[in-house]
Order: sequence, then structure tokens, then C-alpha cells
Amino acid sequence: MQLRGRSVRDYMKYGYRVLRGALFRRKTDGCGRLLRVCGAVTVSKSRRARLVLGSHVILHRDTGFYLDSEEAVVEIGDHTFLNRRSEVMCKRHVKIGSHCAISWDVTITDTDYHALEGSEKTRPVTIGDHVWIGSRATILKGVTIGAGAVVAAGAVVSKDVPPRALVAGVPARIVRENVSWSL
Repeated sequence: MQLRGRSVRDYMKYGYRVLRGALFRRKTDGCGRLLRVCGAVTVSKSRRARLVLGSHVILHRDTGFYLDSEEAVVEIGDHTFLNRRSEVMCKRHVKIGSHCAISWDVTITDTDYHALEGSEKTRPVTIGDHVWIGSRATILKGVTIGAGAVVAAGAVVSKDVPPRALVAGVPARIVRENVSWSL
């Protein structure tokens, strides 16, 4: 049966994801409207650590949030989605903007979990609004990714990315500037 171009099954899946989102809210410290959770999501956090989600966020199955210190804060903006098996590891602060598309198997971390002599172990990560991160990309500590930027699949981002730049490679380098993208 079709309803407005969608099947009953599509509506049931949507409803199930919204229901899972409503139940998942208990694991957050702030959550906007209409969170959708599309399978098991791991949240490992210290008592005072904070996970804050905006409105219309979508978390696909096997996404993981690891807030590994009392002062850890992960913030995700409105209309952002994290795809399958992506992980956010945080000891201080990871901020992901609004309208971001984060593909599968992406790793975002603000810590090395160890330190070389003379270097900081933990530095915040900031991802601007409308950023697309391709599959299997890695975003390392201390990185700021500007609004509208695109991170290619498999890139390892260890330095800041300017707004509307396309970066690729290991380590990631600017391949193109003034890019725009849409879903």
C-alpha cells in the first residue's frame, strides 16, 4: 500500500526510529526535537560528561560516543547525521555543527589517549556547519573544519581546514577551494 508516495513499511520504519530516539534521550544531557536512532548506539561516559544533540539529528546503527573524562562535552547541531560505525572519542570538547553529513566508519577524536613529551594529549575539535565528511576519514585532535568544507573518504585531517575547501589524502591537503555540496 502507498501513502503519499511512501509505503506503510516506510512510515513504520520512520516511527520506530523516532521511538528509539525518544528512548535514547535518556542517555543525553540535552536533546532537541525529533531525534532518530536507526539501531544500537553506544554511549560510554563519565558521570559529569555531557552529550548534547540538536533537533532532527539522525544516529545510524553502531555509532559510538566515548566521553572519557568528567569534563568531556560532545555537541551535535541540528539536522546532522552520523552514519554507521562512526565514532566520537572525547576527553575535552568535540563540537559538530548543523546540517553536517558524516559518512560511515568516520573517527573524530580530541585526544591521543597518550602524550609525547612536550605535546598536549588533548585539544578540542570543532566542525563547522554544513560539513561533509567522507567514509573512513579521521579527524584528529585540535582540528577546526570550516563551514561548507568537504573531507574526502579516507583522509586523515591533522590540521585546520578552511571554509568551503575540499581536503583529501594522508595527511589531508587542500585539493580544491570554493566548493559547494548538497544532499
